[in-house]
Amino acid sequence: MLKKWWIQRKICEYDRTMDELFADCELNEVRSFDGTKIVYRSVGEGYPPIVHCSGVFTSYMFFHFMKDYFSPRNRMVFWDYRGHAPSETPENLESINIPNCARDLKAVMDDAGIEKAVLTGHSMGVMTIIEFYRQFRERVLGLVPINGPYKRGFEFITRNESAQKAIKSALDFFSKRPWVMEWFRPIVILPVNYPLSKKVEVNTTMCRGRGMTLYFDYIAKMDWRAGFKMLSAMAEYDGTDILTEIKVPTLIICGDNDTWAPMDIALEMEKKIKGSRLVVIPGGSHATPAENPQMINFAIEIFLRDNFPAAKPVKGKVLSKASRA
Repeated sequence: MLKKWWIQRKICEYDRTMDELFADCELNEVRSFDGTKIVYRSVGEGYPPIVHCSGVFTSYMFFHFMKDYFSPRNRMVFWDYRGHAPSETPENLESINIPNCARDLKAVMDDAGIEKAVLTGHSMGVMTIIEFYRQFRERVLGLVPINGPYKRGFEFITRNESAQKAIKSALDFFSKRPWVMEWFRPIVILPVNYPLSKKVEVNTTMCRGRGMTLYFDYIAKMDWRAGFKMLSAMAEYDGTDILTEIKVPTLIICGDNDTWAPMDIALEMEKKIKGSRLVVIPGGSHATPAENPQMINFAIEIFLRDNFPAAKPVKGKVLSKASRA
């Protein structure tokens, strides 16, 4: 009873904080190609539109900094994947894969009235925007992959093919038997997790505590069947073949201390995508968007001004007191 109360309390805190951070956004929903409800937020006007794709087992909580910075002059859209609340979990878990995430993104853009956009993607969102380009390249103005892999999402652990298959099999197992790890749900929202994350991955001097608290609270809210299934989809996805076909302006952003999507991956992408630009965030981990949003925003602003003449500079824009929390 106490466990359920604690989880529900943290979920309510998460929802309340996200509503505050994105209070200027319009909340919308759309039925995707197979009827799955996809929920998204939209704010601002202006060219080029920017549509953001988040990582797996998370939402776009780190990117309120981007929203605050660009929404005064750009249309911006943030959305949640199938199986990632408040979007629906489809009855058929096999439909949770990267190609269908790209189709869901199309449904969001169609509903928002956005014909073409610059797509930003963090972590698994990199795979999503690459796959979207594969399927709907005529809808893409530019790509901004941030701290993410373009193929086999667990190569940071091992590149051994047999080991990769074993990881995928384990993730499929958990997606069908979430009760095996259900005991872990209340643990992820304990206050000790933020200090632990700083020991494992997050830059101890750069990351803001509230962002990571929202991250752990969202994990508690997740449908873990869908989360593990999406991780399994990451394990098998390979977008290598599409990289050499990308013909739109591309800005690759990575952290030099990212162990989940090491800098080698970003360098490979830069080499394969003709004309792409690479920005390395000093000291950045996989949580670079929470650690150094100012540098990411500045890099994207320069990218937009260089490639889209209609894009106007952001004058005198600084992080608000609330954003710095």
